[in-house]
Amino acid sequence: MLMKAIETNGKIDKNGNLILEHPLEIDTPTNVRIIILVPEDSETQETQTNQTNETNFEKAMNAYQKISEKYKNALRELAK
Repeated sequence: MLMKAIETNGKIDKNGNLILEHPLEIDTPTNVRIIILVPEDSETQETQTNQTNETNFEKAMNAYQKISEKYKNALRELAK
C-alpha cells in the first residue's frame, strides 16, 4: 500500500488525545498511520543511556568470565 506523508503540528492533551493545529485536507475518511515526535528531556535520555551502558557492561563481563574460565581450565589441562 502506498502512503503519502503529511507533516503538521499538534499537541497531546492531559487525556493523551492528539489535537492537530489545523484540520487535514483528506478527500475521504480513512485509517492513518501516525508517528509522534516528542522532545526528550535530558534526564530521561541520560537514564536510558546509563541503563544501556550497564547492560552492555554486564554482557561484556559475562563473556569475559566465560572465556577466562575456559582459558584457565585449558591451562590446567596443559599443566598436567
